[in-house]
Amino acid sequence: MVMRKMTLANKLLLAIVSIILLVGLVLASFFVFRHPEAGMDEFAVFAVFFVFAVSALSYFVFARLITKPLSLLNRSMDSLSQGDTDLRLDLHSRDEMGMLAESLNVIARELIQYRDDMEQCAKSLEEEVRKKTSEIIKAQEHLINAEKLASLGRMAAGVAHELNSPLTGIVTFSHLLMRRLPPENIQDRDELKVIIDQAERCSRIVKGLLGFSRKTASESSMVNINTLIQNTLALVKNQSRFYNVHFHVDLERNLPEICVDPNQIQQVFLNLMINAVDAMEERGDISIVSRSVEGAEGKMAELEFADSGPGIPEEILGRVFEPFFTTKPPGKGTGLGLSVSYGIIKKHGGEITVRSRKDKGASFFIRLPFRVCRGE
Repeated sequence: MVMRKMTLANKLLLAIVSIILLVGLVLASFFVFRHPEAGMDEFAVFAVFFVFAVSALSYFVFARLITKPLSLLNRSMDSLSQGDTDLRLDLHSRDEMGMLAESLNVIARELIQYRDDMEQCAKSLEEEVRKKTSEIIKAQEHLINAEKLASLGRMAAGVAHELNSPLTGIVTFSHLLMRRLPPENIQDRDELKVIIDQAERCSRIVKGLLGFSRKTASESSMVNINTLIQNTLALVKNQSRFYNVHFHVDLERNLPEICVDPNQIQQVFLNLMINAVDAMEERGDISIVSRSVEGAEGKMAELEFADSGPGIPEEILGRVFEPFFTTKPPGKGTGLGLSVSYGIIKKHGGEITVRSRKDKGASFFIRLPFRVCRGE
């Protein structure tokens, strides 16, 4: 047989009934002492009636004020310990029981709020983990693509080197044939001239690719920035993707030379032009402007590259210089061009910024300080 544990309320009730019985016996004894002529029957009736009435009244009051609230509190605590936080105690008394019930309700509300916060935290953490995992996977893919591009660049440099020798032979022997032709043979001379011009054009393209792709140590020198822009234009104009692009060039005359690494700065110019032609889907206008402006450290050369494309959405405008960030479809870009350009300009003590409006194109501004190379 299993004995139920006696609760505090039952103990109190038992104590009160015992006290009532004791008080009843004392009063009955007093009654007999004052009325010795009364018989035992009257004594018994008086004692039983008194004890029963007082006990019933005490039990009702005690059960109403103490036992029921304590039972409710006990069940609520059991529910809370089992994780049920939806239970509420409706005790409207202003005594200690009511205060205890309200404290329990507050604890339940705080537990619910804590549970909701933890669930929200867990969801946010899961979302952040998924996001970071996706970024890591994408970064790995970009690194693989970057390595593929580097390998392709090395292969292209080797092919360009191999093409340079036969092109030189074509130009050389074409000049020799030109000398052998009589002056009156105008048609053949014109055709040879076309061969020479086209071969020299190919030679310039190959030479530009060799100079751009060759990995050399960073070497700064005094450079005319306008000349560097024109050389980059000569390199891209011969590419088919720029055939339907109109260049508007406004270069400030007598712009002082600046100390830069020409290969790295040419890489920045080329990145900006390629991004512009991609944004315009190989058809539109590119404006290039050079000028001198006043900067925080004195006079600086400012270069502007603007296109007539759709522009950069405002919500991603602040991320265009982040590594591996690109809006191009997979396989069309690595997201490294602008971040590399940003690093190159910062390395030269300059700054690069972007402005854009929807359907108004994008404009990139490069500022480089006028400074003299050491030893110059």
